[in-house]
Amino acid sequence: MRLLLLAALLPSLVQSAVGVRILLGVGETKEAAWDGNVTASGATITAVEPWRFDRGDSLLPSNAWKMSTHQVRRFAASFQGLGAPPVAANGVLVLLDGESDNTELAVHTAQGNFSVRLGDLLYGAARKELGGKALIDRVPEWSHITNNPDEQDYPAAAADKAGNIWAAYVDFKHNPDHNRIRLATNQFDLMTAKTGGDQVMLKRYSNGAWGDSIAISAPGGDLYRPAVAIDGKGRPWVVWSGNENGNFDIWARVVENGKPGATVRVSNSPGSDVDAVSATDSSGNVWIAWQGWRNGKAAIFASSQRGNAFSAPVAVSSSTANEWNPSIAADGNGHVSIAWDSYRNGNYDVYARTAAQGKWGAETVVAATASYEAYPSIAYDPSGVLWVAYEEGAGGWGKNFGADDSSGMALYQGRAIRLRGFTPSGSVVQPATDIGTALPGYPATAEGAVSRQADTSGWVEPNPNAAKNRGANQSTPARRAPRNTAPRLTIDASGRMWVACRSAYPIFWTSVGTVWTEHLASYSGSTWTGPIYIHHSDNILDNRPALVSATAGDLLVLGSSDGRRLFHGLSYLPGQRTTPADDEELTVDPYNNDLYANRISLGAASGAPATRNVATASAAGPSPQDTAERDAVAGMRKYRLQTRNGQLMILRGEFHRHSEYSMDGAGDGTLIDQYRYMIDGANMDWVGCCDHDNGAGREYTWWLSQKLTDIYYSAGHFVPMFNYERSVQYPEGHRNVIFAQRGIRTLARLPKTADEPAVKAPDTQMLYAYLKKFNGIVASHTSATLMGTDWRDNDPDSEPAVEIYQGDRQNYEMPGAPRSNTAEDSIGGWRPKGFVNLALERGYKLAFEASSDHVSTHMSYSNILATAANRDAILDALKKRHVYGATDNIVAEYHCGDHIMGDAFSSPTAPALRVKLTGTAPFSKVVVVKDNAYVYSIEPQKADVEFTWRDASPQKGKTSYYYVRGEQTNGEIVWVSPMWITYTGQ
Repeated sequence: MRLLLLAALLPSLVQSAVGVRILLGVGETKEAAWDGNVTASGATITAVEPWRFDRGDSLLPSNAWKMSTHQVRRFAASFQGLGAPPVAANGVLVLLDGESDNTELAVHTAQGNFSVRLGDLLYGAARKELGGKALIDRVPEWSHITNNPDEQDYPAAAADKAGNIWAAYVDFKHNPDHNRIRLATNQFDLMTAKTGGDQVMLKRYSNGAWGDSIAISAPGGDLYRPAVAIDGKGRPWVVWSGNENGNFDIWARVVENGKPGATVRVSNSPGSDVDAVSATDSSGNVWIAWQGWRNGKAAIFASSQRGNAFSAPVAVSSSTANEWNPSIAADGNGHVSIAWDSYRNGNYDVYARTAAQGKWGAETVVAATASYEAYPSIAYDPSGVLWVAYEEGAGGWGKNFGADDSSGMALYQGRAIRLRGFTPSGSVVQPATDIGTALPGYPATAEGAVSRQADTSGWVEPNPNAAKNRGANQSTPARRAPRNTAPRLTIDASGRMWVACRSAYPIFWTSVGTVWTEHLASYSGSTWTGPIYIHHSDNILDNRPALVSATAGDLLVLGSSDGRRLFHGLSYLPGQRTTPADDEELTVDPYNNDLYANRISLGAASGAPATRNVATASAAGPSPQDTAERDAVAGMRKYRLQTRNGQLMILRGEFHRHSEYSMDGAGDGTLIDQYRYMIDGANMDWVGCCDHDNGAGREYTWWLSQKLTDIYYSAGHFVPMFNYERSVQYPEGHRNVIFAQRGIRTLARLPKTADEPAVKAPDTQMLYAYLKKFNGIVASHTSATLMGTDWRDNDPDSEPAVEIYQGDRQNYEMPGAPRSNTAEDSIGGWRPKGFVNLALERGYKLAFEASSDHVSTHMSYSNILATAANRDAILDALKKRHVYGATDNIVAEYHCGDHIMGDAFSSPTAPALRVKLTGTAPFSKVVVVKDNAYVYSIEPQKADVEFTWRDASPQKGKTSYYYVRGEQTNGEIVWVSPMWITYTGQ
């Protein structure tokens, strides 16, 4: 049943002053009806909205509702064998106007009645009623700013001296047929249909109302993350990143008397310029900072306003490593500071640099331990202290984590928000009270329990025993830790601090994935208030509402929400039903980004923030392991294979990752963090990224995924391919799709075939035709599991490779091979007909690659032998099967005459295989496999192995496959792809 949403009741920002959240059925173990209504004395109820309505729930007239608690939705619970899911609380949010502390809400429900006085409700602290089955807390007032079928996203905001608020955002226009295209099969002409593209817009909030949108850029663009600042003349400058002729540059445009001026190009260099931020200095000049990619490396750049133009960009960061996520702030005394995070020390650390009267000082180390420290957000307080909020994660971020090794930490296993200040005298301080007391804790905590970031410890170091002790058929478990991300910091005129961050608390899942929400904390004197729930902030993880204060003690939170807190029956595998039979499955995408505002008033700060001194940070520097890995990667990049067609280079990468866009991406982290990992953590040269159908085949997430694939492309340095996972359960199989060109949409599915009899699958045959049409390829993964295949289908041109090993799970080479799944331990189910050796036995020509899938990091590599580091060369190499898989930085050469791995050819002489391996540790065993049998084995006990093996018993006229597996003493493995040799001699 479709949910009844009363959009007409959404007020403008000025109409109300406070909201109240009422959760019902907290702690229940069985579903129960909580039908009811709410009345108010001493105030007017202007809106009642659902908390997380599900099947059968609806809002009714007269501030009433029909509602039950429900078992919490979670991805593929029956498939994962998790048993019956717990019951989740439901509830409503009430918006009040004309209220006072003596306003009383009377709540009547099928499970009991209660009343609460508004003066007894606090921000960040829930009141219990009905024996704890009801939780009530105060939340900020909210309002709906945009409401149309297009997507409004990436808001930025600034206040002018008159107290007006200016909001810039990106408006994405859908193709009118995007819902039909999403479900289209065998209609390949629709697969290249154009979207309406992006447009940067600007709105002003003045005198209690939002004005009309002002178009800042032309429609139909390819644009990214705007910023806005007000210059000394009171003119808003809007800044954004835009793609012109394949290159993203920074652009700016001023608005004067309600009309946009000339567009100014701020950057103009090869390489993407993105993530612009802006601030205004004490002289009224707007400053811009951004991340700029030059020759495969990212630096932080800045430019300042010169009348109606901007100065030439200058590099602010000084290292030769990659620098990310700039944040900018200015004080009233001529200082402009920029903070960012850097990978210069082999892990992410936070740095800052300040310009005084336009002259840059030295870099300052903000946080530089061996832990992960990133995503800074900065602001000055009235006394001139520069405050920096940032994320802290565990050490070993992006290093070895998966089913066989947990000596490192996956990308989104734990996050805490930290805060420190830098005084004008040079000392370093922190708030006297830990911000962690006012932020959510472990996201999976039940609604009735209180969990705070400060309550958990011990998660900031990897747990090497997690993989060793994982249960049979289970992936390595994640740490029990907070996951607070993407801090935003602002400080109002009174010195009150406001910090917002993302959390999945309380965990909830819908058909487009996990629900992440914004939470707010505020610091006055020595007291933190929070966490404060921000309504209509439900969205993906990497969603960053703007914080702006026009009046001391007041804050406006301006964000986008796609409405995912409410469950709708949308298939996350287009073409296949994924919702339960008693749910209606929609053919129209119900999720859509609109802009919302939340306004809160806590009063001016009681005084200067109470602080305590802390030690000045110093950089830990790269670890010996990081240095050794850097050297090994450099060696692989310098290596050249001599072939009959010239030299080939080794390009390290992988086919298969996931992010927040996947319906099952709760543990993967943001899409940008996947790129950070691939570029920095794993130091890869290429990648196929990411997600199931680029996010359920939805046009907007597909558009964003394609955009980031282009933003991070740097020919000759890092080559992301256009990629998605197309999943069909056994016996047809999950496959990862790769294209070299932008603009190919994801392909919906035809009905799946039965396990028996084994017939060619119409869906897979359609997939092969689609790949031929658009010059793409696929690779099957986890083939001997419920996600795998019995190899009923094959097309050698469209499917040249197979994911033989997966870091999140196991090896699918053959039974009994190292790290292979077994009937007793098969993560993802046991389907032995899917072992790769059975496909090779059928005569299929499949090269080997290794990839991560979900969560896993740094232990799965697809090493491509290519003529150049660009998209066309990578696709060509994959089609030729010139690729091999490994769990570490292992160099492999494999020749027979003038042929190399992946080749299929005839030989008049007995095949002589030349093998050369360069390992990261001694090889304990190297084997040659011919036609599913071990035919040669050595135990060299050294890292550099070179030998020639000649087949002494080839059969005339028979095509045999030969491949090599090397096993190191430290457990690392290399799978050298087969050659298919037809012996024509005697």
